[in-house]
Amino acid sequence: MMWPTKCSASDFDMACAEYDRSALENIDVAPLCDVPGKIYVSKLSRSVQTAELLFPNQKHYEMPELGEVPLKSFVDTKKRLPIWMWNILGRAQWYIGSPRQAEKRIDTIQRANRVIDLCECQNEDCILVTHEFFMKVLMKVLKKRKYQLTGNSQFAIRNLQLICAEK
Repeated sequence: MMWPTKCSASDFDMACAEYDRSALENIDVAPLCDVPGKIYVSKLSRSVQTAELLFPNQKHYEMPELGEVPLKSFVDTKKRLPIWMWNILGRAQWYIGSPRQAEKRIDTIQRANRVIDLCECQNEDCILVTHEFFMKVLMKVLKKRKYQLTGNSQFAIRNLQLICAEK
């Protein structure tokens, strides 16, 4: 999906919804075999398609808590603003707990804790196929819960990046 460089509030909200419905772009990646434990995916199609690509012929389970942190326009306006402004100010509202955003930071942190609790109660290795912004929150919560993380040494998380968490 191509994001617009500038958009109004309604255009931004439509672009976010379209992105959530979008499919994976064509990628060439070698499947991973003999994966231990269960594979959990969010309900977004990109997550399911990623699991099918990386772990063909292996069952995966939907875990709604793995969904991306929703993003909405930070203000109602017809003025066309740069896409980076919509993203940054919308995430700033998420951070401070603005009711304008569908989910607040504290809600996302609680959701990340539920994901970890669900995985820990399985008492086996598992794989989580999730989304960039939620993954950043999940990694912080994992670190706070004394997990050791490997596979991410940079600020941005890349598509198909594998990050391992061990306790």
